Amino acid sequence: MDRNKSELNEKAIIRNLELVDLYVVDITEYQNLSKSTIRTYVPDAKRAAQIFGEMGVTFDQIDVPNLKKFMKTVEEMSSRRGGLTSGRLKGIFSQLNSIMEFLVYNNYAQTNKVPGFRKRYLKSYKNSVSESTEKQVPPDSHLSEMIYSIPDIQKRAYHLLLAKTGLRREESILLNIEDVDLVEQSITTSRFRKRTNRRLPIDKECASALELYFRSMPTYPRVEGEKSLFVNREGRRIGKNTVSRWINQEAQRCGFHDPSADRLDRHKKFGPHNYRHWFTTALRRNDCPERIIKHLRGDADNSTADRYDHVTWGEVVEAYTACIPALIGT
Repeated sequence: MDRNKSELNEKAIIRNLELVDLYVVDITEYQNLSKSTIRTYVPDAKRAAQIFGEMGVTFDQIDVPNLKKFMKTVEEMSSRRGGLTSGRLKGIFSQLNSIMEFLVYNNYAQTNKVPGFRKRYLKSYKNSVSESTEKQVPPDSHLSEMIYSIPDIQKRAYHLLLAKTGLRREESILLNIEDVDLVEQSITTSRFRKRTNRRLPIDKECASALELYFRSMPTYPRVEGEKSLFVNREGRRIGKNTVSRWINQEAQRCGFHDPSADRLDRHKKFGPHNYRHWFTTALRRNDCPERIIKHLRGDADNSTADRYDHVTWGEVVEAYTACIPALIGT
C-alpha cells in the first residue's frame, strides 16, 4: 500500500512540474512581470509542485484542507527563527494564486480556492505576528560621513547616485554609460515597468562624482563591448548581489547595518532601498512639492487629475536643485 501511495505521489509531482513548465512559459513570454518577480515565482512554483505532489495532490485537485496543510508545511520548512514573515507567506500564496489563475484560465483546472483562503486565513496570520520596524533613514551628516569615507571611486559614485536619484536597485543595475549626461546634469533610465518617467536630474555633487569616475574608468577593466555604467570585478554589469554588498559593507563599517539582525528589525539594516527612503524624506523636509517628488520617484498616477497634470523638465530641475541636500559638502 505504501508503495502504491509512493507511486501516486511521484505521478502527482511529475504532473505538477509539467504544469509549472507551462506556467513559466506564460509568465516569461506573455505577462509583463518584473525579472525580480519571475525570479521569486519560479522556485516558489516548483516548491509548491513538490509539496502538493507529496500529498498526492495535483494542482487541479487543490482544496481548502490541502491549502491548510500546504501553509503549515511551508511554515515548518522555514529556517528563520520565528518562522516565515507575514510578507513572505503572502508572497508564497500570491504565486500560488498566480499559477492557479493560469490553470483555470487555460482549462487545466476547474476552480481556484486560493483567493478565498487568503482572505480568510492570511489576514489573521498577519495580525498574529509582530510587525517589522521602520526602515532607518540616517541623518544627512552620518550619510555624508559614510559616503565621503568610501575610498573606491566607483563605489562612492554609486552610493551618491542612489542617494541623489532615489533609483531602485534594478534601475541602477540597468544604467549604461551613455545614459549619463554630465552637461545637462541628468540621467536617463532604461524602460522599467514600475517607473512612469525616465529622465532624472542630478546635482553638481553627484555629477562631479560621476565625472571623477569616468576619468578613472581605465582602472576598472571591463570586458570588450560592456556598456554598463558600473561593473563588477569581472568587468561585467553589476548584479543585485554586487549592489547589496557595496551598500551593506560600507553601512556596516559605519554602524548602519547589522548583518546578523532579524529581517524584521529593519531599523538595524541598511541596503540600496534605504537610499530611496532617504531621498524622499530629504525632499519632503525641504518642502519639495509632492507632485515633483512623485515625478522624481517615478510613481504611478493615483488619480485622473494626475494623468492630466504635466510637469515640465524646468519645474523638475528647479524644485530638485532647491530641495536636494548636499552630502559630501556638509
